[in-house]
Amino acid sequence: MKQRSITSFFIVLVVAIVVASKFLPYDIGDYVFDLFILCITVVAAFEMSHLIENCNKKVNKYLSSMYSIFNYIIFICCYKLLEFYYILLIEIAGLIVYFLLILITECIKNNARTFKENLMVSLNSILVCFYPGFLFCLFLNINHIDFYAGLDYFSIVFILLVFAITMLSDTFAYLVGRTLKGPKLAPSISPNKTISGSIGGLIGGIAGSMIVYALVYNINSWQAILSMYNLTWWHFLIIGLIGSMVSQIGDLVESKIKRNANIKDSGNILPGHGGMLDRIDAMIFCVTFLYITSFIIII
Repeated sequence: MKQRSITSFFIVLVVAIVVASKFLPYDIGDYVFDLFILCITVVAAFEMSHLIENCNKKVNKYLSSMYSIFNYIIFICCYKLLEFYYILLIEIAGLIVYFLLILITECIKNNARTFKENLMVSLNSILVCFYPGFLFCLFLNINHIDFYAGLDYFSIVFILLVFAITMLSDTFAYLVGRTLKGPKLAPSISPNKTISGSIGGLIGGIAGSMIVYALVYNINSWQAILSMYNLTWWHFLIIGLIGSMVSQIGDLVESKIKRNANIKDSGNILPGHGGMLDRIDAMIFCVTFLYITSFIIII
């Protein structure tokens, strides 16, 4: 427990420093945040590859783990040149191109295998590219959304929403579930999760979202975000509620994957917490939801 608390402290500290860097001049903070997300995604993708291998399936660990860098190059080349939605379409096309690249690599490197075997390895690899790679890299799109929204600090609001919703949802779920206990939520997937904890998580997600709303409402330079897009407190309440729901689904999805792989933790890079994927499983789904939300708001 002590080790877990110490690790949690450093996680929060690093996240706070990286988010605070967004206020540095000349877009320096944007690229610091990009690097932070890329490092996390590469490690999480490598762990996901390991989970797939433990399910007795072959995967190209290194190419699938490096996909996020390929995706970032596409984004940087398109950023400020194309509309927001065109970039997403090009990133999807890039995912298809990367699949073909992996398939060609597998066919050349392992020509003793049948085409079907190389195809299966490539499909397993592109699954890693998609989850967590493609989905978590949507965080990079959110990070640079100010240009498309036409407002400074639009991106920082959504970044804060991601962290506030997922962290408080997880914390409230743990505290309420441990206190009240009660019926299990999904015993065949994650035996420790309870319905009471899930409800507590929803409350935590709403609390996190409302804290961000309070910041936006009370900081003069951020208030234009509310007026320009007609956002009110109940919009943030709904975002917090749905954000917590998808975060909990993300947590269950990774638990199911780990159960199939017969592994308790995706890795051991974070003492007391397990692997990187264990820490961002809920965030992957929340990032995806908030990317879609930001997309709807600005178009």
